[in-house]
Amino acid sequence: MPLFGPKYKPIVGLDIGTSVIRAMEVRPHGRHWRLLRCHQAPLPPFMLADGKIKKSDEAVDFIGNFHKEGRFTTPRIALSVGGPSIISKKIIVDRMSEMDLEDQITLEAEEYIPFDIDEVFLDFQILGDAEERMAVLLTACKKDFVNDKLELCRLAGLDPVFLDLDCLCIANAHAAFHEDPVGKRKERKPFFSLTRKPKAGAKSALKPGASTTGSRGGAEHSAADIVALANIGGQHLNTVILVDGKIDYTRDLSFGARSLMNELTEQTGWTMDELHQSLKNPDSAAPASALHEAWDNLILPFETKLAGQIRQSLDFFQASRPHKETAGILLLSGGATVIAGIEQRLSQTLGLPVAIFDPAGKLKKDRGPRGPRMEHPVGFAVALGLALRGLSP
Repeated sequence: MPLFGPKYKPIVGLDIGTSVIRAMEVRPHGRHWRLLRCHQAPLPPFMLADGKIKKSDEAVDFIGNFHKEGRFTTPRIALSVGGPSIISKKIIVDRMSEMDLEDQITLEAEEYIPFDIDEVFLDFQILGDAEERMAVLLTACKKDFVNDKLELCRLAGLDPVFLDLDCLCIANAHAAFHEDPVGKRKERKPFFSLTRKPKAGAKSALKPGASTTGSRGGAEHSAADIVALANIGGQHLNTVILVDGKIDYTRDLSFGARSLMNELTEQTGWTMDELHQSLKNPDSAAPASALHEAWDNLILPFETKLAGQIRQSLDFFQASRPHKETAGILLLSGGATVIAGIEQRLSQTLGLPVAIFDPAGKLKKDRGPRGPRMEHPVGFAVALGLALRGLSP
């Protein structure tokens, strides 16, 4: 770690998805990051009820045992939330100080948030100038959705320190490996610091998790300056679009790969591990006919729907830009990226370059039998974005 670099406090990035739970612990290593611990496991059915985390003695035991099995060095954790319970929207308001905006953000939010304001955690981040006014990222999250997850982890003996948004975790991981090295990376505030008290009169102490200071709204950007990130989870599709490395657009949808994977295991008769191996190398699958039939009936239709959802987000973003710019590249992460060739087929459908986003694969690792092993590192993008919170104050 650089002599005058940022102080790192150990923390575990805990990504509790709807199909898989993943956790990661990293350390600064010179000007790079080293993977210290990682662990993943299928999420038991008793953990979810109507798509939400269910508090129960079984769930508490599972979370506590998962942490112990991963041999993590600290109970301090960073969590994330995503899906339809999250509303994140860029709005344009008159120029004012952050203090003045804090006083009236509730009134502004009532126009854009479809939930009862008293039932949500609410916060904002000023993005930058937008011609004669200013752009603000307004974010709201339902309190019961957040509190259930926090209470579950605390009952399991863990210490939640930060709460972030899934989409902002992806942006944070992108920033760490595509912008500045350790020690020079700009501070990216977490969505919710659970260790600091909100100001008097404020709705919450929430702050977005990645650098969101936008450029001036009137400037035109080339496609090379605009990067779209799409994380395909079990039930949620998180999309974030960066302009000059700054968040400009986010969208969470109830669309994921869990139902596809379940149908594939039923049709092929394979275990989930066997299915993943076959999807990575479809030509070597045995029996080939089982996968080939599923490929035409299930996988390709899923990719068509996925392309449609991503296209819609790209169109919404383009419509919001003063010069109608569009993304120059799409980076994919999440469990569905195990499907061989998914990036090439999406590229053909969407008409722009598509690549697999694998920041966790760039971590330095200890070799040997005791070194951490990570199956399908692309699925750890959210956990990595959370683990990087050790640099936060």
